Amino acid sequence: MCGITGMVGLADRELLATMTATLRHRGPDADGMQLGEGWALGHRRLSIIDLSGGAQPMASADGTCWVTYNGEIYNFRELRTQLQARGHAFTSRSDTEVLLAAYREWGDACVDHLLGMFAFGLWDAPRRRLLLARDRVGVKPLYYAFLDDHALVFGSEPKALLPVPGVSRELDPVALDAYLDLYYVPPPLSMFAGIRQLPPGHLLVWQDGAVEIRRWWDAEPAVIEQRSLEEWAEIVQPVLEDAILARTVADVPLGAFLSGGIDSSTIVAVLSEHGHGPVETFCVGYGAEGKSYDERAEARAVAQCFSTHHHELELSIDVLSGLEAMVRGFDEPFGSPTAMLSSALSRFVRGHVTVALAGDGGDELFGGYPRYRGLRLSELAAHIPEPLLGLAERAVAGREQATARSYRRWARQFLAGLRLPAAERYGAWVAYARLPERDALLAPALRERLRATTRANPVVEAFDHPGRAGSELGGPGPARMGPARIGLVERAAYADLHGFLPENVLRGSDRMSMAHGLELRVPLCDHRLVELTMQIPARHRVGWLASKRVLRKIMGERLPAHVLRRRKLGFNAPLGVWMRRDLDRLVQRWLAPELLLRRGLLAADEVGRLVDEHRRGVRDHGLRLWSLIVLEQWLRLYAD
Repeated sequence: MCGITGMVGLADRELLATMTATLRHRGPDADGMQLGEGWALGHRRLSIIDLSGGAQPMASADGTCWVTYNGEIYNFRELRTQLQARGHAFTSRSDTEVLLAAYREWGDACVDHLLGMFAFGLWDAPRRRLLLARDRVGVKPLYYAFLDDHALVFGSEPKALLPVPGVSRELDPVALDAYLDLYYVPPPLSMFAGIRQLPPGHLLVWQDGAVEIRRWWDAEPAVIEQRSLEEWAEIVQPVLEDAILARTVADVPLGAFLSGGIDSSTIVAVLSEHGHGPVETFCVGYGAEGKSYDERAEARAVAQCFSTHHHELELSIDVLSGLEAMVRGFDEPFGSPTAMLSSALSRFVRGHVTVALAGDGGDELFGGYPRYRGLRLSELAAHIPEPLLGLAERAVAGREQATARSYRRWARQFLAGLRLPAAERYGAWVAYARLPERDALLAPALRERLRATTRANPVVEAFDHPGRAGSELGGPGPARMGPARIGLVERAAYADLHGFLPENVLRGSDRMSMAHGLELRVPLCDHRLVELTMQIPARHRVGWLASKRVLRKIMGERLPAHVLRRRKLGFNAPLGVWMRRDLDRLVQRWLAPELLLRRGLLAADEVGRLVDEHRRGVRDHGLRLWSLIVLEQWLRLYAD
């Protein structure tokens, strides 16, 4: 795993060295640079495969192309054999050399042959052409910026672009508005006005100053209704197991995150059954204050079942202790407190192994989120008479508990969405602040400025138009199936595949693991598995009594019964408890009215209302207040 940088339209060795040095945490083992006329590539390396070879930037065998590449291509051995049969010669055991040969053989279509996670910049010297590519699901990040003279710079993280003269660090108000809604900044935006993200599954081609951005992969819903649950389990099982085993390729120690849930337990089970044991497994837990969030007992039982070498980390976090380091890890506000847990766990795991497998993606692929079941239920409940709906809302309008399962809070969100069209209903459940709430939170001047802009929720857009996510960048036309023929759960899974999964789950995992030099692999995000599960109908994903029905069927006789029976908890922190415990100190240092007035971004009276309701226990605003504290920390680091 690595950090990549580069530039076209200019070649400045000193600037490239500065850019590359900012990514040392992503690649602490080695660095390299290569410059030519009007182009330059930089690289920081974390050695995983071919430890003695594979240095980058790397040239193709004929010397015409150079690449800087971040990721792992799990089928590189099969591709090397295929390319050798076509006349290509290899001098190393690295997947980087295979990537170069694949480009020489297939051009831009080389990405269609790659199984893995990747982001790369490839310079084609004869054509004076740069190709930037990002993997299908968005496991690996890639940012870029245009300069006034038609030049372009790129890097794995925004921090690599900030030293470049001419790249604006000014806050993008549209990105801020999106952050207040989603708690992350969706592509192609970044929080910096001068920097953009290349979305997952996209290519960017630069040639003589002209730029083309296009989508190269998508996974549209294409439901096959005729198969039974048993048939789907039989079809999915070998693909699932191959996805897990493919990610064991490494020349360094390897382990797995283990929460005791079905996703991580499945990974540990497959590794153990195929002779990769005893697996090094890792879990995080809390003291008494976070008892309802603690999964250590469940993880311990799975570890014992498969005789793993199990390691536990107990956290009792001062919510400010890791704040600055966390924000620097993202270079942007990132509102999910899970990032703190990922950072602490990654640091702990890196003390034992260099590569770890995690169960990210299982909820999106197999239907694990409660909101999926909520969508099915909402179809039945949408016709509740208004008087009864109002009565139900009053019944759940009391105080909210700051626990892992606050059913009153879930009920309020569910009922509030019933009055909305399906796409907006799902957008409201996934996002955190609808437009009126964001307007109330924004300072008047910024609110007026945003009224002249488009403030669309990308979750709603992807839900409403499956098959056209990212179409503003040149994506494909309409989906093969019209939205009316695609069920709500299938549309939600597609929206999450293009939003919550890459921008919340995977972004947090990548930044916080790479901040500690740990390579995190996510087998449940294998594109073959994604494409296959997009064909599974809702009734086999989400039942009325159980979620992830296909996965539970596959693992029914291979996992302990308690794993299959337990309800979803998720990788979460007792943030509400921590926030109430430290609220006065947090407000004084980060959300004081005089500070908010001086910033001129947020309405001090609205923030004060949230603080007051949280203090009195009327509503659990812990997550929203945390997102505002993160925003203030980002402003101090990058705006001040």
